Amino acid sequence: MELANGRSKLEELERVITEYQNQLFRFAFYRTGSFADSQDIVQDVFLKLYRDNNHLVLAQNVKFYLYRSISNACVDYHRRNKNRKVKPIDKAVLSVSCSDEDIEQKIMQVEEYCRLQKLLTGLPPEQSEIIRLRFFDSLSFVEIASILQIPVTTVKSRFKYGIDKLKDGVKNSKEVNYGM
Repeated sequence: MELANGRSKLEELERVITEYQNQLFRFAFYRTGSFADSQDIVQDVFLKLYRDNNHLVLAQNVKFYLYRSISNACVDYHRRNKNRKVKPIDKAVLSVSCSDEDIEQKIMQVEEYCRLQKLLTGLPPEQSEIIRLRFFDSLSFVEIASILQIPVTTVKSRFKYGIDKLKDGVKNSKEVNYGM
């Protein structure tokens, strides 16, 4: 089957995967805290996109469709796993056997994840989500509004209030550290 742009369904899927796979994985990872589960979520969304070629043809903006699908899959992931005992991410990565280079990269990613999670944990979830989408996924306010299905003005105000809270938190932690 050919799409309107003359590409086959498989060629279009390959293009979409190449273009969005890394940022979708990062998007899922910051929501789940798990490498393996994030990879599974992204793979499942791509498989769904492949199996139902109408999504590829009918989605006006595939990027927004993918982000929305990943977001929904992460919500489902947390619902399914809310009672599951989870090993802390910083401990889990150290128990994985792989090459020294891979371990070093994973440790750096985990440290970054933990630092960012610590900063964003103090914010209301709707503010931290918008900050993640804006900074980590480099999305515009209009794109974020489309993905979250809320007005752009709401996105901007949540972003502003979240950034203000982060600034206050960093300022207060520096005052405490310098005061000792």
